Amino acid sequence: MRRFLLLALTAGISIPIVACSPKKKTSIEPVVVKTLISASKSWNGDSFRYPKGQAEMKLEKITAQPGFKTPLHLHPQPGIIYVQKGTLFCKTSDGKSLTVKAGESFAASQNTAHYCQNNGTEDMVVFSASAGSKGNNTTVPIE
Repeated sequence: MRRFLLLALTAGISIPIVACSPKKKTSIEPVVVKTLISASKSWNGDSFRYPKGQAEMKLEKITAQPGFKTPLHLHPQPGIIYVQKGTLFCKTSDGKSLTVKAGESFAASQNTAHYCQNNGTEDMVVFSASAGSKGNNTTVPIE
């Protein structure tokens, strides 16, 4: 009887300890890094050139209603775009076009006149990151 009691007591203590052991591996990683875009040229082939002056990084969130269309413009600095919601359509002055859907990203054109619009039926949400110079506009309208 003593042996049975000792065995039961030992099992009662050791089984919960083994069950809580930190040796158990989980499939959840503490940090996951996924590159959404890496580019040395824009979607339409423009080579990147950084403007002179004090460097300035900028991240902008743009929300546009259905039917919104930008005026013809250009960007004097490199940039990347991530479409969070909706669909973005862009067209350059030389006729190249691009359609980007939610969850996709691209390298923005640089020094090429273009317009962009929301052709969808819902608000479009876009994040734009650029590497320009302090005091200069990230978007320059074309008249």
